[in-house]
Amino acid sequence: MKRAWLAWLLCLPALAAVTVQDDAGKAVQLAQPAQRIVSLSPHATELLYAIGAGGKLVGRDGASDYPQAAARLPAVGLYGAFNVESIVALRPDLVVAWEGPQAGQATARLRELGIVVYASQPARVSAIPAAMRDLGKLAGLAGQADLAAQQFESAWRSLEQRYAGSAILRVVPQVGHEPAMTVNDQQFVAAVFRACGTRNPFGTERAAVPLLSAESLLAMRPDAVVALADPAAAEQWLGQWRRLPFKPAYLSVEPDTLGRPGPRLLAAATALCSKLDTLRRATPAKID
Repeated sequence: MKRAWLAWLLCLPALAAVTVQDDAGKAVQLAQPAQRIVSLSPHATELLYAIGAGGKLVGRDGASDYPQAAARLPAVGLYGAFNVESIVALRPDLVVAWEGPQAGQATARLRELGIVVYASQPARVSAIPAAMRDLGKLAGLAGQADLAAQQFESAWRSLEQRYAGSAILRVVPQVGHEPAMTVNDQQFVAAVFRACGTRNPFGTERAAVPLLSAESLLAMRPDAVVALADPAAAEQWLGQWRRLPFKPAYLSVEPDTLGRPGPRLLAAATALCSKLDTLRRATPAKID
């Protein structure tokens, strides 16, 4: 009887306590895997669905719109304006959040109330599969999550290798308008452009989001400017540069796919790299 009891216990690893370290460096511990999860960031929502934990989601932030099933979940506010009472009413045993100055007050209150919070802020592409594995452990889906993470890692390595020996294009990602801004090389989205065999001439700036102007672009003379915006907004963003006395290529990419550190990044990066490679073949790159 004792042996049978032990064998039964060994078949229940999902009920064991689990501890991971989140992106804020805090130990996150659950007595058993989460069954009711609230996501307070669109990228986290996508990651949870990607590892098979979508069925455990009971709430989301208002910006979580993918996959379609996520939009049917109760919304508990937007970044910087989360409704703590609404979150508590959903009885989550885990909240996944992008913490920062605007969200810290809400997540601090949730912790005070005894709700476990996992801070998910992938700062590098390599942090995406790591987040998948962490969330998989917390949700009791470690095997599924590890498989999804391995597939992501393999596809990303293939993308990097495809363009590793390519001539370098000087490309400026534009991430804002009024004021116009790019990113330095320390920001998450910069890694995607590097994987495509490009270099941002503003990448070495100390500011995380250096300002752009007609004068600065004229001085740097990039091969392309890529707006991270929907098509209508991108046309407005890029229109201000079209009178420049030199003619870089103007491209755009949907910000929800390329800007979110989630599983859809792969397809968006692949499409972007392909566009830039077409430009590379048509125009000699400026290598310096």
